[in-house]
Amino acid sequence: MKMPESWTAGLKWLLVAIVISSILHYVDNLLYFEEYPEPPWINRSMVDAFWFFMTPLAWIGYQLMRRGRHHSGTLVLLAFTACNLFTLGHYQFAPMHSIGARIHFFILLEAALASLLAIFLCAYYAKRALEK
Repeated sequence: MKMPESWTAGLKWLLVAIVISSILHYVDNLLYFEEYPEPPWINRSMVDAFWFFMTPLAWIGYQLMRRGRHHSGTLVLLAFTACNLFTLGHYQFAPMHSIGARIHFFILLEAALASLLAIFLCAYYAKRALEK
């Protein structure tokens, strides 16, 4: 089943927004690494490597969806969503009041957009189920 063009366009722009938000967050995290609450074992290289691991998942998932591989594409995009939600892990390592507003903004922007992607994907499946 082919996805509606408007849905595919919405998915594309949502993925672009998430990638931009993750670039902002990860660059800020690398530049101001000492300000971010992190587990003691993590370092800048690991943060950088994780971004380069997770970001291609957006493109791969989108291409799978466009080619009609909806289940595979959705699974890859949900993995991408989970990777972006890992940003909330910062809150495990410091009280919220000790984290600067700039850092809150980047963390919450990325997490909110990732959550929106999960809802967007689930809504598509819910709509398909109701149409049957």
